[in-house]
Amino acid sequence: MKSLSLLFISLSLYTLHSCKIEEQILDEVNGNKLVTNPANVEMIVAPAYAYMRDIQNRSGVWGTLLSTTDELAWPARGSDWVTPDLQALFTHDYTPTNTYVRNTWNSFMLGITRCNVALQYLSAFAPTPETDQYIAEVKFIRALCMFKLTDNFGQFPFREHTETDYSKKPIILDRAAAVQRMVSDLSEIIPSLKTKSEVPYGRVTKAAAQMLLANIYLNHQVFLGTPKWKETIQQCDAIITPGQYTLADDYWGMFQYDNAKYLHSTESILSIIYDETIGLTGSVWIPITLHYNQKFGNFTSLWNGCCTTPTFVDTWDTSDKRYSDKRLIGQLGFNQGLLIGQQYSPTGVALKTRTGAPLVFTKNFSIKNSSEEAGVRIVKFAPNPSTTNTSNAGNDFPLYRLADVYLMRAEAKFRSGDVNGALQDINYLRHDKRGMPAYTSLDLDKILKERGYELYWEGGRRTDLIRFDKYLDAREEKNFVTPSYKLLLPIPISAIEANADLVQNPGYPK
Repeated sequence: MKSLSLLFISLSLYTLHSCKIEEQILDEVNGNKLVTNPANVEMIVAPAYAYMRDIQNRSGVWGTLLSTTDELAWPARGSDWVTPDLQALFTHDYTPTNTYVRNTWNSFMLGITRCNVALQYLSAFAPTPETDQYIAEVKFIRALCMFKLTDNFGQFPFREHTETDYSKKPIILDRAAAVQRMVSDLSEIIPSLKTKSEVPYGRVTKAAAQMLLANIYLNHQVFLGTPKWKETIQQCDAIITPGQYTLADDYWGMFQYDNAKYLHSTESILSIIYDETIGLTGSVWIPITLHYNQKFGNFTSLWNGCCTTPTFVDTWDTSDKRYSDKRLIGQLGFNQGLLIGQQYSPTGVALKTRTGAPLVFTKNFSIKNSSEEAGVRIVKFAPNPSTTNTSNAGNDFPLYRLADVYLMRAEAKFRSGDVNGALQDINYLRHDKRGMPAYTSLDLDKILKERGYELYWEGGRRTDLIRFDKYLDAREEKNFVTPSYKLLLPIPISAIEANADLVQNPGYPK
């Protein structure tokens, strides 16, 4: 197995240049020389960094987890998008054989494996400040994958990077053991990680690890039944107080097609970097949602796929600047944000469906048999109107940003009884920075809505709905309360077949 790990690295070795990842194809002999040379530590850690791009995958992780919520649906449209496993996510009919659940599980397990392989080689080098720094960064990425598995599946197999006898089975970490391990690892690496000003944009920082730790504490009551609001606030304070990050004055500036500079100068605590100029691109934000006839520039192949739901749309005050932005409408024909109603070409011509009806996006849709114009669309990440790359996008993805820290701290303050402190945090974001009327009173429903307004399409909705006790609620196309056992996703049958020590989560067929 160790030779397989070496082969994996030597065939897919990467180089980090200011966190822009470039691939270099090597043979196994030369690869072996490189991974045993301390001068090549950046190449060794790069596959772990490259893994984080998978978190935005539409067929696993982002596209899976978000579509179990009221924020994203993949309706079948005639003969298009007829994918029962995909529609089952939205109706909470997911089972241990669901392809997308399996993809999500495999993604997080792949992330842990890539990190462990990197740690094997890094730990063989003589300790230096540079090597120690990279070890800490890789341990953060591994802890991120562990958090995602703990959050969504409740258990997972784990082995130390030093355990290279793969004939022995890994241990199974349940939520209690996983939380203990993540807190221990993060507490160990936070003192040695560098600050934003000390590392290039896109590298793991002290604040990124503090934010992951804050997330563990914020969800501690869900995981283990005991709240950790004070600890959540402490970690959020540690990020906010030094003043290295600032809330963006231009909300939509963070989501333009060339958003790196603005993200770095404002809210980005950790962004996943993409760069069209070197062919490093990410998710298919535009094709997956726009109607076939919403053509612009070189975008002539659109897939008419996902949409959001009436439940989510009805939470909005449409005067909120986060609902819609029209700065690119003359080039695209559509706004950023939520697309509803009659749609137009870039020249202002009212568009039609393929059957000749007006192309009017409506709130309601049928998950199993929808018309092609049904469903409100979301374009959070702006396309480059002049690009020739019309599939995978070049926008950087803000995995962690400062607005979320304020929202996390506000929630923890509110839940611990500090309503005035929570109001200050919410209103600093909502009123001072986003221009909406300040709240004079607060409740959990308002906090959840504010998280939706600020963070939609960024992937965290499932975790939020579970924490706010809303995930199981009946909604359109799911007119029943979901059984509580489905708060955890099923362990994929393929994972259980590979490791008999894994026991299926209660409620699912074994």
